[in-house]
Amino acid sequence: MPFLTSAHLGLKKRVQDLVDKLIAPHAKDIEGASQFPRRAYKAFCREKLFALAMPKSHGGPEADSLSLALMVETISTVSPSSALLVFPSNAVLRTIALTGTADQKDRFFSELRGGDQPLAFCLTEPDHGSDAGNLATRAVAEGASYLVSGTKSFVTLGPNARYYLTFVRTGPGPRAAGISALLIPREAEGLSFGPPEKKMGLHGSVTSQMYLDQVRVPKANRLWGEGEGWRLLTEVANPMRVWGAASMALGAAQGLFNLALKHARREKSGGHSLIGQQAVSFLLADMRTRIEASRSLNYRTCALLDRGGAHPREMETLVSMAKYYASDTAMQVAGMAGEVMGQAMAVGDSLAARLFCVAKGIQIFDGSNQVQRLIVARNLAYVNENGGAEQGL
Repeated sequence: MPFLTSAHLGLKKRVQDLVDKLIAPHAKDIEGASQFPRRAYKAFCREKLFALAMPKSHGGPEADSLSLALMVETISTVSPSSALLVFPSNAVLRTIALTGTADQKDRFFSELRGGDQPLAFCLTEPDHGSDAGNLATRAVAEGASYLVSGTKSFVTLGPNARYYLTFVRTGPGPRAAGISALLIPREAEGLSFGPPEKKMGLHGSVTSQMYLDQVRVPKANRLWGEGEGWRLLTEVANPMRVWGAASMALGAAQGLFNLALKHARREKSGGHSLIGQQAVSFLLADMRTRIEASRSLNYRTCALLDRGGAHPREMETLVSMAKYYASDTAMQVAGMAGEVMGQAMAVGDSLAARLFCVAKGIQIFDGSNQVQRLIVARNLAYVNENGGAEQGL
């Protein structure tokens, strides 16, 4: 893997050891219970994985995109729900690091450097999912604060986060022009949450609606200027999708492959192990090939993101491709794992069945795969209309 340095490999081993000892033995229970995964939370606190993206200037390791991808992927091989503890938390940390003022960084990072504080990302609304540019949650200025009212849907971590990076409408501008980004503390008066959503998968990741009723938020908690929330979302937050959803999908695919391979080596038919059958071995070969292709795209995209200098549209295209290719791959691998494992995967509470549901879920959340294809197609059209040629990076 030419993109991985000794530091990357060291981090991967550290996370893998943690996963093997503390997460894998309980993965089926974590993925099956609709409650906050307290055991995984404590394990991640000990390793300070909630603050992996904390800047060095504030006492953190300042992990790059590839490091964060390795963490999310490794955890997701056995428990994608657990990965959803540390993915949004580091996404919010990194957003503050890239957009916050010196005062904001000092204020928030001094509180969060301990590595035990989950953080949440709030964009989707009941009537505005893929059409997030028309979001309706409103923040009305009152002196040095905003009064925020509205509802956010599918909030990962539900009521269990310390801060919520929340996109709100502060101005009258059309669609995205009036959107700003606020950091709202959990204890804010008027902030409440609904019961956990009943999802097809990722049960161990608490997801709920968030209700804001005249919640007072200091203007000092706004990242970038008023009305610049959409630019923050597209230029800063969206690229993190490659080490978030794409890496979760890649991890789930690897986890399904691991289970299918173990099954094929252990089970026998006609006195011979299943892996000796050509039909089964070909399925396993295809699974491994698709996973490695997805991994190469993920790691390459992370490396380019860390290196910088790529055209924003090129970067956006690669991130979208990585997300939808990884989650499509996870679904394809899930289907082939089902052919290898048969009834062993048909049992509803098996880890393989849980990962199958996760794969489908990732095709939908964090920007559906249809939306990611629209982004890629739009950027191809832009290149064509402006007389350029699509360049490989």
